[in-house]
Amino acid sequence: MVSSAGMLKDIGDKLCLVVAKAAGTTSTNDPDVRLCTLLLAVDEGIQLWGADGRKLYANPATLNQFGAVADVADGGFEALAAVCLGLDGTPIQPADFPVARVLANGEPCADVLLQLRVPGAANRWLRVSAKPMSFGGENGVISSTVDVTQLIEREISLERQAHYDALTRLPNRVLLADRMKQAIAHSKRTGETLAVCLMDLDGFKPVNDTLGHKAGDQLLQEIARRLEETIRADDTAARIGGDEFTLLLGGLKSPQQAEQVLQRVLDAIAMPCAIAGQAVRVTASIGVTLFPGDVADGDQLMRHADQAMYKAKEAGKSRYHMFNPAIESRIRANQGLLRRIEDALDKGQFALHYQPKVDCRTGTVVGMEALVRWQHPVLGLRSPGEFLPLIEHDDIIVRLGEWVINEALRQMAEWRGAGIDLAVSVNVSARQFLRGGFDARLAEMLSAHLPGLERRLELELVETAALEDIAAVRTVMAHYQKLGMRFSLDDFGTGYSSLVHLKRLAVDVLKVDQTFVRDMLDDPGDLAIVQGVIGLASAFGQKVVAEGVESIEQILLLLELGCDIMQGYGIARPMPAERVPGWLAGFQADPRWRLARSQYPMRSDFELLLMEVSHRHWLERTRVAMQQSGELPAPGYDSCRFTQWYAEAGIRRYGGLTEFREIDMIHRKVHKQAEALATFIRAGDLAGAESARMALESANEEMLQQLHSFRVGLAGTIH
Repeated sequence: MVSSAGMLKDIGDKLCLVVAKAAGTTSTNDPDVRLCTLLLAVDEGIQLWGADGRKLYANPATLNQFGAVADVADGGFEALAAVCLGLDGTPIQPADFPVARVLANGEPCADVLLQLRVPGAANRWLRVSAKPMSFGGENGVISSTVDVTQLIEREISLERQAHYDALTRLPNRVLLADRMKQAIAHSKRTGETLAVCLMDLDGFKPVNDTLGHKAGDQLLQEIARRLEETIRADDTAARIGGDEFTLLLGGLKSPQQAEQVLQRVLDAIAMPCAIAGQAVRVTASIGVTLFPGDVADGDQLMRHADQAMYKAKEAGKSRYHMFNPAIESRIRANQGLLRRIEDALDKGQFALHYQPKVDCRTGTVVGMEALVRWQHPVLGLRSPGEFLPLIEHDDIIVRLGEWVINEALRQMAEWRGAGIDLAVSVNVSARQFLRGGFDARLAEMLSAHLPGLERRLELELVETAALEDIAAVRTVMAHYQKLGMRFSLDDFGTGYSSLVHLKRLAVDVLKVDQTFVRDMLDDPGDLAIVQGVIGLASAFGQKVVAEGVESIEQILLLLELGCDIMQGYGIARPMPAERVPGWLAGFQADPRWRLARSQYPMRSDFELLLMEVSHRHWLERTRVAMQQSGELPAPGYDSCRFTQWYAEAGIRRYGGLTEFREIDMIHRKVHKQAEALATFIRAGDLAGAESARMALESANEEMLQQLHSFRVGLAGTIH
């Protein structure tokens, strides 16, 4: 007799023997053979386990499922548990395996979905069930394992099609909406900040146009990969269409955390990509809104991020812009102001003022720029900066823009009748220029005035607006340039441009933005940009105009750099049309303009000028640092930019000239006086500090005069 404690084992042993017998016979008369033939035929794995968790029996299907990855010939269920993963792909604990759970609580455990690790191949999916069994008083467990890989993969495929973008494998709009709800709910529970970001690629369309859609798709896939690598595992990157992506950055403690992530994203996107055998570079503009600071639902958060993204593009692209709920509140409050502006247009409250453009080399007036003003009945004359930003995304700006062109043409005709033939430039907004039918409307406006005015009219386009749709802009430009009209690119250097864009646009004039002109005497970076724009204009056969000129020093420097045409308060302020004839009659060129050299500087001369500005910049930083902390800013004499240039490129070029060697002596003296000033300030010696300050200013003036004299002297020896 066999004890009950061994009965289940005997059953397992017998099943093994009978299955082996069935595998080697063709007889079907034996009932045991018929039963075990079924065990051989089924694809479902069937296992019998003792109360101690030891395997008593496993049918051939079990061996087929686990044989390559686990030892199922003997031992306990732990061997199977060791090669299984949970739904999230992490290893399961032996106690969580269905057989162990049944042994622990005596309750059935049905349809547990697990992954089976298969070395060198994709994981397979198993549905595991187990339930207790008893025979002859002995307890055990019978379990089954079913391979459901095809079913799960089909479900995953359908899930991916419904919730993921087919090209990039990123979440699509549907899944994004669900994750947005979860992220907002989590933010409400924890009080942590959620950043909702909308990202648009800068320069993607030219890639599609020049390299083809296949290359564009490859670029989008690479961008998606970089996004996933840059953001955290709990964050979301989604593609919502075209070259637009959304980022959800949750669990943030401060806005600064979001800014750090966004800067990493911008840096990652800006890295060159190898596409179609070429190095392709695009950047990104990102709009961001922060919840719960921005109290809105998911749709509103996306709209606010979209608004911020356009602000980032307008600011020059390749950057992020934070949505400000307070500003949004003001915008809503300004809806009434929009209606008042439209009413002001109907009532004729707008006027044009004209600012002269002067060729300072010849001392002649070459044209006027028409600038719109609002003659408010209560507040008086309002500048465009006070109302244009409010309407730049509204159709009101199209109406106002057409009024400006019409009024400028009317005024040009009136002046021509009085014997004044002036070229006039007008600014055209992106919304007006890129709106369908602009060329037809322009033709109507020109036909309503004196013939031939188109040859004296110049349209100014903001650089960032012109790049939005180069093909459309170029088509309009080409048509009217044939008629003699000129086009200029305003605020050049502030947007995302390239030499290819400049070539395709083929504008007649580049306007150097006033932000660079304003600081070029003190900032070597701005000076280099101004020189670069002038060089580009010369290379492309275009005229160049400098805006925002305010001083004689700026005028002389621009003339020396090769920019002749200028406008700004240093020449004349904008004036009403009725004052223009009198101003023209009384205009006289400043005799100091003739002091500028008649030839453009050589590259070596420009380096001298750049070093002079660099020194001015160092001295200004020194003054500020002395006032704030009494310490000299780095660098000192040995490592300052002027010293390094002097010791290398300067000596190679001018080392044989006595006047040049004297410059280094004075430069050393400037640094020595700066160090003395710092010493007196630290010691609290006010009298000594004042004396050292005066000595520093004197030495610096001597150095700048020596540099200037040296550059002027070179004009006669090198050119």
